[in-house]
Amino acid sequence: MKTTQQAVTFIPSNESRSAKRERRALQGQAVAGQQEPFWKKLGLLAGDEEGPDTTNRQPFGPHSLKGPHRLHPAPHRASTMTFAAAYPFITESGLGHEGTYIGSDVFGSGAFSYDPWVLYDKGVISGPSIVIIGTVGTGKSMCAKSFVARSITLGRKAAVASDPKGEWVPVANAVGGKVISVGPGRSTRVNPLDAGPRSRDLSNAQWQAVVRQRRRQLLVALVSLMRQGVPMHPVEHTALDMALTEAVAANETPTLPMVLGYLLNPSKETRELVGPDGGRAVAHSLRRTVSGDLEGMFDAPSTVSFDADAPMMVMDTSALIGASEQALSLAAACGATWLEAAITNPDGGKRIVVYDEGWRMLADPYMLVKMSEQWRLARTYGIANLLIMHKVADLNEIGDSTSGHRQKALGLLTEADTRIIYRQKHDSMRLTKDALGLTEAECGQVEELPKGVGLWKVGNRSFIVANQVTSDELSVFSTDHRMMP
Repeated sequence: MKTTQQAVTFIPSNESRSAKRERRALQGQAVAGQQEPFWKKLGLLAGDEEGPDTTNRQPFGPHSLKGPHRLHPAPHRASTMTFAAAYPFITESGLGHEGTYIGSDVFGSGAFSYDPWVLYDKGVISGPSIVIIGTVGTGKSMCAKSFVARSITLGRKAAVASDPKGEWVPVANAVGGKVISVGPGRSTRVNPLDAGPRSRDLSNAQWQAVVRQRRRQLLVALVSLMRQGVPMHPVEHTALDMALTEAVAANETPTLPMVLGYLLNPSKETRELVGPDGGRAVAHSLRRTVSGDLEGMFDAPSTVSFDADAPMMVMDTSALIGASEQALSLAAACGATWLEAAITNPDGGKRIVVYDEGWRMLADPYMLVKMSEQWRLARTYGIANLLIMHKVADLNEIGDSTSGHRQKALGLLTEADTRIIYRQKHDSMRLTKDALGLTEAECGQVEELPKGVGLWKVGNRSFIVANQVTSDELSVFSTDHRMMP
């Protein structure tokens, strides 16, 4: 690409008149010495033999009162804000030094740091949610891991709702976090109906209502997932409510098998209200979580607890690789509900909640509802949601442009005030541009970004940032080690 060098003269605000005259004189001499006068270049002088009749013609010049005249404009004085608008990326003042070090500002030639809570407090962004998008091998996972791990050293905490490929396990081990691995054959049990830690701001009645609502939403979601979206009948809702109430009355912390037992063997009061078979269809839909392909994972009291003081908690679901989409959705719903009960405590401190392989979670109606709630209540909970996905075009698998589910998923991307875009292919740029509000210049940059460099859209400001990692970090964060010779 052809470039031109431009000299910029910075004029002090207290410049004296004599200094100004001397500066202008020097500038005039420099310009005159660099460029030949226009009329000499054309050879339009008196006596030009090639002209028609030049006997009495005067040369073109500054005193001839004819012909083009060379102008000597005075240097233009402007603020750095004006230069930042005229030359984006080049003269951006940056976000400041506060926050997690990410790397270098490619065009600003300085360090780039980021912290959603600091920037929200300054009014740069209106919400702490973050979206990272990048095709395979562009460095998006490295960026996410370095941001999370370095934020922990500054006192933040992190939680990974589901780690389907086990990539976050080494990160948790490196920062002193804890990993909960669930899957067939594992000894770990997670009870998705756990109440979780209670906020000090809630009364007993308020807390019981919150826990009951959370448990009921999970049960309805599990049944709906098994029915592939077929809605429940009113009598089935009543049967499920009655079974949950009776299970809680028998045990303060019920389990899924307990609720299933009351559905299959309803009490006299339930039979009188919904009939002898009112909850039987719901029971068979829920049975898969107890004796199906999720058996031994979410069907008993929890053998682990969420450590609110741990710097990082990871729900490792990599043992489910190769399982059916329905089984993965069921596991994600159970795990996310259990994790939500712990992380949505306002007393838990500032925490980054990571949703890896975001396209899968956005395709799940229940997970989409949960994520939408946490997007809206992020400031209340003190959390920053971090959604990682390959490309916006993945939403096409959810539905067409008229699909309400797809529009809701797209809303999560547009509502994120921090959007980090790594290299995208040309055929997906139109959808990316519309969804994330990119300009034509930014789209051109994104298509040509090298590995490890991303476009950061922070509020209304744009940066091209090269993520920098140490050799020790690279050994932990890299996902390409199996491809190395």
